[in-house]
Amino acid sequence: MELKRRHFIGACGAALAAAAAGGWTWFRRQPPVRWLVALRGGRYPGPVRPLDEQDLKKPGRWLG
Repeated sequence: MELKRRHFIGACGAALAAAAAGGWTWFRRQPPVRWLVALRGGRYPGPVRPLDEQDLKKPGRWLG
């Protein structure tokens, strides 16, 4: 069995793909960051309306 150029390139590509998959698996298994600090948003982007309890009891406009 001869090792021709196409077979050699295919074997090199398979080896690189296996190494990349192993690296990706190792990267995903790293422990998560213990503390994460959230940034405060600027302000609520929409209009703020007072709560109307009668509107809460009605079905929504997206009900179908």
